[in-house]
Amino acid sequence: MPDPEPMTAPAPGAGARPRRVVVGFSGSGASRRALRWAVLECAATARPLRVVLVREGSTAAPAHLEQALSQELERVPGREPAVDVTVTTGQPASALLVEAADGALLVLGRGRGGAPGGGRVLAACLQHAPVPVVLVGPQAVLGPPRRLLVVSAPGSADDPAPVAWAARGDRLPLRVLTTWQAPPAGAERRHAHLLAAQRHHAVLAQLGAAGGGAVRAVVVEGATGDVLARRTVVGDLVVVAATAVRALPVHLLRVPLVLVPPSSRTIVLPDATAATTAGRRRAAGLARA
Repeated sequence: MPDPEPMTAPAPGAGARPRRVVVGFSGSGASRRALRWAVLECAATARPLRVVLVREGSTAAPAHLEQALSQELERVPGREPAVDVTVTTGQPASALLVEAADGALLVLGRGRGGAPGGGRVLAACLQHAPVPVVLVGPQAVLGPPRRLLVVSAPGSADDPAPVAWAARGDRLPLRVLTTWQAPPAGAERRHAHLLAAQRHHAVLAQLGAAGGGAVRAVVVEGATGDVLARRTVVGDLVVVAATAVRALPVHLLRVPLVLVPPSSRTIVLPDATAATTAGRRRAAGLARA
């Protein structure tokens, strides 16, 4: 799996072209929110944007989706990034994964209903994604991120990938939030608190080894979803392990999530021909001049 890459603009004079952000668009409300977030992020970081038009389960023709995409781009305030469009006639997850293989981020929207962890497209993307997945929920307030909030939850201590991804960023302030939960008294509670403290110090040590500056950090008791609902503010971008999504009330959170895949996982992407992408082109006619 490629090394996690932070959301940073290239340094002045840097020769390397920033890797693109990929977002799925089906015309649904969830995909519209994901698109808006991706446009704002790319505009702020000078990354190119690739929009994958997803047709599965929809009677909308490509031209109708392109019209909806054009209208949505016109609603996003501020400077627009360079936009490419790919139309897929195959499985959405396969097409998204293929497009994201050499990118920086995959952005998906989360609707109000469905299973707690999201639908099958999201599940497939999280299982195989070679890059972090940004999940934009229905209550998320859209805008450029102002702070990275790294969450260390019970069961996530074995995988350093979320912390490593956040540590590589130099554009945003960083905060660490460690959550824990236990019975109100007894040895089990003391043990849970000790484990939380160990996780907390391990994250701080990892950040210190990465050469980061001062980091604000706090240990909070409570279920991770409840703590996030209380502790996050507009402008936060929450960084968690991809496996944590099932325990989080994504449909209620007012902030997007970055779901970082495990660092030790072997990624097997679908064959590009299976995605059956048809017609990749510059979307000059879809964006404002």
